Parts: sequence; structure tokens; C-alpha cells
Amino acid sequence: MDVKEEVLDILEKLSTKLRGLPQASPLELGAFIVLILFFATFLFMIVLSCVHCCCCGKPKYQASRVQPLQPL
Repeated sequence: MDVKEEVLDILEKLSTKLRGLPQASPLELGAFIVLILFFATFLFMIVLSCVHCCCCGKPKYQASRVQPLQPL
């Protein structure tokens, strides 16, 4: 299967699940909400890290330089 066909197949299965959601049991609704919250939190963390790393005005982190020891 082509990658595009696989993605379309997954989206079609998701669409079928979403259409059947109003008739789902409370347990299935709860599980679906937990999955959506997890996915949304994951995306939010990715966006937050990109904003912090790329758009922050601070210079990049630099490694500390090691100084030679003074003779005793």
C-alpha cells in the first residue's frame, strides 16, 4: 500500500468511529476524551518547545569552558 492510501484508510476508520460516537457507551466516550486530551497536550508541548527554542530572543545555550587547574 502507498503511504497516502494508508493515511486515507486511517482517516476513514477515524471518521467511522466519530460518526458512531453519539451512540457509544460512557466508557468509550471517556476513553476517547482521554486520548484527545493526550494528543492535544502532546501537540501543545511541541508548539511550546518550538516557540521557546526558535522565537525566544535569548542566545543559544553554550557549553561551559573548562579552565586549567592552577599548580599547587
